[in-house]
Amino acid sequence: MFRTYFHLFSDGALLFIFPILSCIALFLITYLLRRYRKCLGLASYDSDILDTATQNTMSGGYVVLGFVLVLAMTTVSELESGVSKEAAAIRGLDRMLVLEGSAPALESRKYLLEYTKSILHDEWPELKDGRGSEKTSIALRNLFNALDGIGSGTIKDNIVYSKVLDQADRVAELRNNRNYNVQSNLPDTFYIVSFVSLIGVILICGLRLIEATRVRTVALAIQVVMLTLMFSAVVIVDLPYIGDTVTSSEAIQKAYESILSQAPDGVPKP
Repeated sequence: MFRTYFHLFSDGALLFIFPILSCIALFLITYLLRRYRKCLGLASYDSDILDTATQNTMSGGYVVLGFVLVLAMTTVSELESGVSKEAAAIRGLDRMLVLEGSAPALESRKYLLEYTKSILHDEWPELKDGRGSEKTSIALRNLFNALDGIGSGTIKDNIVYSKVLDQADRVAELRNNRNYNVQSNLPDTFYIVSFVSLIGVILICGLRLIEATRVRTVALAIQVVMLTLMFSAVVIVDLPYIGDTVTSSEAIQKAYESILSQAPDGVPKP
């Protein structure tokens, strides 16, 4: 649910919206607490307790969000590394087919090219929805069917063919890993708990601002803004295939162009 909602905003909008909303909430809560102070039984309170509560909740929030941000960035780094490995595996398979050199092997390069093209045009746009493309799965099956047509010959040919199959398995494995990891975003429970916790922090800050100097007001507002900025960063990094900051398909695009530049038989150059 949250993924679908957040991807409607750009990264800049996310970095702007959450701090602004938190400040509005802070000053609205402070206004209401001051206005209905006597009705709520807040005529007197222990400022030392509120200072301690504010400090503890802020510190806890920074630690938790910082830890989650590191985890999310690690996941993004692994996704980008996986894409690079997948592109390298595709190039490696193409080289092995050229090395094998038989007519069926060279014919298989066409299916490898079509498979790589399907990743870019069919599958990549669907990754934002947390799934792969059926068209790409079909292209991969066509590739393996073409590889099965490579006949065995001498011992040397058999060794090369074995390596071709190993490399093809590697290509399929990396694609499966990518499609699986695209679903590794933070669960909705994290966002629910984070929203509730942020409201709690803002409420405590509002209680402290019932009686506060201008300096304390500015200091608490800045702390709330910094905390929500960190939360915004988590949201941005947690959506590796949605928004402005996304995992790029550039490595696979270069692999596709590399295969295409060598113009497998029957495949015209652009």
